[in-house]
Amino acid sequence: MVNILSKIFKINSIQVIGIFQDTYNEKYTLLIFKKTKGKLDIKENKVFSKMDSLIEVMDFKLPVILAIDGKGVLNKKIDDTNDVDLAWQKNIDFNAIYHTSYTLKSKTFMSFCRKNVVEDWFFFFESKKIQIIDAYVGSFLSILLAENLNTDSIVSGNLNLKLKENELVDFAKLEVTPNLNYTITENSVSNFTLPLYGIAVHYFVQNESVSKSKWNNKSIEEVVYRKAFSVFGLIMLIGFLIALLISYLSIQYYAAKNGELNMQNIYSNKTYQQIVSLEKQKKDKEKIIKDSGFLSEKFLSFYAYEICKSIPNSISLDELDCAPLQKIVKHNEKVEVTPGTILVKGKTIDEDEFNNWLRSLKKFDWIAKFELESLKKTRKTIRNLV
Repeated sequence: MVNILSKIFKINSIQVIGIFQDTYNEKYTLLIFKKTKGKLDIKENKVFSKMDSLIEVMDFKLPVILAIDGKGVLNKKIDDTNDVDLAWQKNIDFNAIYHTSYTLKSKTFMSFCRKNVVEDWFFFFESKKIQIIDAYVGSFLSILLAENLNTDSIVSGNLNLKLKENELVDFAKLEVTPNLNYTITENSVSNFTLPLYGIAVHYFVQNESVSKSKWNNKSIEEVVYRKAFSVFGLIMLIGFLIALLISYLSIQYYAAKNGELNMQNIYSNKTYQQIVSLEKQKKDKEKIIKDSGFLSEKFLSFYAYEICKSIPNSISLDELDCAPLQKIVKHNEKVEVTPGTILVKGKTIDEDEFNNWLRSLKKFDWIAKFELESLKKTRKTIRNLV
């Protein structure tokens, strides 16, 4: 899993801490490297005489590579054609030492120290909550910068590296270490900073000529997981903020829409109430018209005319009332009529003609039924009919 994540979340920025101790002085160098598009740049280059001063300015978020040199570190040239060197190499207990080697053709240049020297520094930085992802020993890796320097001799730490056609052929330890500066691309580095630059180059671009003791700790995994967690956390945070922004904008949008709909709803309710009121008025008016008989197929005058035309000469009408009142209307009372009803009042002197007239009324198809409510006789044989 860590191999997959390390390919996705690459470490592009590192801190290289150079620790150089000898009999006379201590020198602690801090270099911060950043790799961008195949170019390695030094973002910070500081030198300290005390470790506490170095700890104060370190970036605890960036992984650290140790570069140990000076006291306790031995340097050896091993010639594969020399039996003595081969015998010496075979007798080395690599489990008891920590080494960094540079091999070119038949020669190997090895820097090594006791394993506890590296472990002591590891435990020290671990106690300061600083993550160490790797460690190198010695100054031979300055040779990786030979093509940039293009010189026959390089002072790397307290070693004088002898080159021939940019290839390391020999070295010598200097009794007095000078302070020299070299220019690599646009960076100016000292002879103590030079091997740290070579270490950074090897870390980002693995060189097959370099071999070293394996760094058996899980710091690199922690760095990868922490970076993956940071990236995923940042993505989730950005996603959450975007979702929150979308939610806020949506709330504002739908709140405005809801306000518009509420206003429309208010107006719709008012309109609806008006419609209901108008419908009620319409029904009331239709009922009045219906009750008055104006909704019938023919006008009321037609019915009155037909009745009057059918009355014989012996019958005189006193009253013909279409849709008569149901009762006498008093002040502020509702007028109620009897729709579809015609009330006829009159007098007759011929009972036979009266009966014939009643029989003739039955022939009108628009009369559903008729009733004789009252019949009164007078002494003069004049009948009042209703």
